[in-house]
Amino acid sequence: MFRRTSVVPWAIFIFVVIMTVIGIRLYASRPEFIDWNAVDKQKTAPSALYANLLIRYAKPPIYEEEYTTKDVEGVTSFQYRIRSYNGHQVTVTAPPHVTTDVSYFFGELVQDGVWDLTNRPPAGNTDVHYTVYVKQVADYKQGDRTVTFTDPHYWATTAGRQYTIDLRKTNPNDLIKLQGTQLADPRYQKIVDDFRSFGPPAFRNKVASLRASFEQGGAAH
Repeated sequence: MFRRTSVVPWAIFIFVVIMTVIGIRLYASRPEFIDWNAVDKQKTAPSALYANLLIRYAKPPIYEEEYTTKDVEGVTSFQYRIRSYNGHQVTVTAPPHVTTDVSYFFGELVQDGVWDLTNRPPAGNTDVHYTVYVKQVADYKQGDRTVTFTDPHYWATTAGRQYTIDLRKTNPNDLIKLQGTQLADPRYQKIVDDFRSFGPPAFRNKVASLRASFEQGGAAH
């Protein structure tokens, strides 16, 4: 027979094992426990932001300008490229580094309505064409948009009105009284201005210097 002194420790050990198993099964199904898994998954989820603006000119001296920005897992890089009709091209580049410049900039674009922009037909000054591209990767999902338009100032201020006529509901004699929808949308100008003002002072100053040089037909380095 087992002595009492040897039975008691074994009984305590078995009791602890049983309670541990019960505890794991009980708490594994609780939301708090599941949330820890979600948090861990969130930490490993890919994160990336991209925002580009391409401006193309129909007449010399500048052929095109392009702003390219990206933030991948908190590492930022951005550049500005300008090209003339005579073939000269200069690029200002900020090498990859850890900063919030692009993430803050992307948030500004979102706040100013970049996801709500739609393609617009040529109007206003049609010598300059704008293409905006944005892409976001987060929480194992991604979305992107490409939008083209001309003359953001025109679309922001003097785009006019749009009318829809339903002859089943509208008296032909009252067409002059139609109420239209305003097409002017300041978001186009805001988005272009956001790109134009992007970057630290040294970057913006270099961009401004290059644009001035190219507009005069030069190609400063």
